[in-house]
Amino acid sequence: MKSILRFIVIAYSSLSFGQQVQVLSQSNTLLKTQHQDFIYLSDSTNIAKAVFVAQIKATGSLKNTSYLYYFIKNKAQEMGANAFRLDQFNKLDRTNGELILSTYYATEELFVANKGFLPQNTVYIFGYDDLTSHKTQSYKINGTKYSIASGEFASYNLNDGTAYKINKGGFTGMTYWIKGKAEEDCSFLSFSGVGLNNADYAMYPNGVGVSINTGKINNVDPSLALLLLKLYQEKK
Repeated sequence: MKSILRFIVIAYSSLSFGQQVQVLSQSNTLLKTQHQDFIYLSDSTNIAKAVFVAQIKATGSLKNTSYLYYFIKNKAQEMGANAFRLDQFNKLDRTNGELILSTYYATEELFVANKGFLPQNTVYIFGYDDLTSHKTQSYKINGTKYSIASGEFASYNLNDGTAYKINKGGFTGMTYWIKGKAEEDCSFLSFSGVGLNNADYAMYPNGVGVSINTGKINNVDPSLALLLLKLYQEKK
């Protein structure tokens, strides 16, 4: 079943959501990453000691907005980058957009400093990845019903000791428990979509891998999630 699903996703995406990737500028660095890191760099992080690798633009459909990120990530890692910062995100029309990231090679020391500027003690819930739609999903937190629309995110602060019971799908669905701790990393959750931890990894014809998960409650890759906080609208 998983193999069939992976084939359908690959075929459908390659036909309908083709992306174009363009290197706008690049350095002559020959650095190569040792791991598959691609870390989000906060605007407040001092990147003076980071090595600039390339500025890369991806253009394509907003039906699966995260694909823009994945296509840039794949190209950037081929060039030796292990970190990135958002430059621009533009909606070109009702169905297409462009994402521009500056990519870097950074040391572990810089990553430690960067972490100090990232949010903590918060649960973020993301709606569908389709920015051309207004489709909503419902869920419950501690028994109270909420909804989230496509292209939206909701945030819930976790003070030390605060507990949340997040349920999707009712009695037959899935429940996610989380309790706040001092200086705890954020949790990034989605009920469907791409860019998810612990998911199948679908390899596309051009060599780009996109994580797919059809579970009820999924963990979104933190670096992608931090980027999506700038691309999505916060639910009011």
